[in-house]
Amino acid sequence: MKITDISIVFVIIILPFIQILRIQTDNLQNTAYKNMVIDRYLDAAVEDASEAMIIRGDYNRISISKDKAISAFCATMFTNFNVMGNEAEQNRLMLYVPVMVLVDYDGYWVCSMEEYINNEGSKEEKMVWKPKKPYSYESKGYVYLFTLDNQVKVLDTSANRFYEGTQQDLKGDVHEEIILQDELFEAVRKRTIMEAVKKDVNEAINAHNTFAQRYGITYRFSPPSISGGDWYRNIEDIGFLAFFQGIPTGLRGLRYNNFALGAARIIRKERYYIQQDANSLFYYHRETCSKLTQREEVYDSPAECALEGAFPCHTCAP
Repeated sequence: MKITDISIVFVIIILPFIQILRIQTDNLQNTAYKNMVIDRYLDAAVEDASEAMIIRGDYNRISISKDKAISAFCATMFTNFNVMGNEAEQNRLMLYVPVMVLVDYDGYWVCSMEEYINNEGSKEEKMVWKPKKPYSYESKGYVYLFTLDNQVKVLDTSANRFYEGTQQDLKGDVHEEIILQDELFEAVRKRTIMEAVKKDVNEAINAHNTFAQRYGITYRFSPPSISGGDWYRNIEDIGFLAFFQGIPTGLRGLRYNNFALGAARIIRKERYYIQQDANSLFYYHRETCSKLTQREEVYDSPAECALEGAFPCHTCAP
C-alpha cells in the first residue's frame, strides 16, 4: 500500500475522533460560559434581596422583611431568566432553588419547600419560611445565645440566672472558659452559627428531592461541599443566602450547582481585601490602603485573610 493510501486511511479513521473531541471541547466551553452567566444572575438576585429586606424606621432603627427579600430575589431571577409573566416557567425555575436562608443578627430563617393542607382541604406544596432559630450553644449547664458580633446572652441553668451583654462585660459574672477566653469565645461563636445554618441547609436540600421528582426533575439535589472558611465568610453579616442547583447547562447531564450570599453590610466594621503583588505573593490590605487597587472579595478579619495564604501589607499594617 502506498504511503498516500495509508495517510488517507489514517485521516478517515482519526477524523471522527477529532470531531468528537471538538464537540466535547465546545460543550465544556459553552457550559463554563452558562455557569458564569448564571453566577451573575444569582449574585444579582441575592444582592437585590439583601437590600430589599432592610427596612429603616425612625431613629435609624432596622427591621427585617422576609417577604420583601424573597420578592426581590424572585423578581431579579425571573427577569434575568426571561420568564417574567410566565407563571408556569417561574414555578419550574424556583424548583431549582432548594433552600434560601435569611441570616439575621441573633438568628436565622430557612425558606424551603413544605407540603401542607390549604383552606380547601387539598394538599399544596410551597416554599415557606420556617420559624426563626437562634444561634444557641449548650455547655456545662450554660446556654449561650450568640449574635453576629460579641453580644451574647447566657443562661445559667443550675442557678436559673440570666446574663446579657458583650463578652467582655460578662467576664465578671460568668466564670466559664467560653466567656473568659477571647479566642475560644470567637471560635465557639462562629462554629455555632456555621453548624446551625449548615445543618438546616443540608436537611432542606436533601428533602427537596422528593418535591422535585414530583415535577419530573431527575437531578439529585445534594448539599454542596463548602469549606469552613467559606461558611464563616458567608454568615458574618446580616444577609440573604440562596442555593441554586440542577438546571441543565450542557450535554451529558451537566448541571449548575452553586450558592450566593448578599450581605447587608450592617454588622461588618472592618473590611480587608487580598491582592497579588508584583512579586507574585498575595497580601491583604485595609479598605483605605493606598496600594489597594482590586476590591473583588471582602474579608472580615486578618485571620481569614491569613487562612487564604495572604501576608499582611507593609503599608497599611492590617
